[in-house]
Amino acid sequence: MASSASRLQPLFKKLGGEPGLSQFLRDFYDRMSRDVLIGFFFDGKDTAAIADKQKQFLMKAMGESKTYSGKNPSNAHLELPPILRGHFDRRLRILEETLKDHGLDADEIHIWIEFEKSFRAVIEAKPS
Repeated sequence: MASSASRLQPLFKKLGGEPGLSQFLRDFYDRMSRDVLIGFFFDGKDTAAIADKQKQFLMKAMGESKTYSGKNPSNAHLELPPILRGHFDRRLRILEETLKDHGLDADEIHIWIEFEKSFRAVIEAKPS
């Protein structure tokens, strides 16, 4: 099976490299912040700064950067209200729509979504 970086790198290029990834992520986080179901996670937050941190994370995952100095996914969401399955699924849906609007095709979107799903276990709140 191909590594995440080798599968994600063509998507980075299709988005237009680092400038395109930045534009995509700002759009994505703006959409999430305005969403009726998950927007509250972003109340009072600087979505541009969050998008920039996510860009750094993705550039490492895509093999475009050797280092990432931010929080890992399991720690990045600790200060937020619990992220439930429906919240995670809604984020994936907004991600899918945003990727489509930025020119990725169904196969490319599937690759990205599967990468994101790999973090479900460490981001979603555990049922009590």
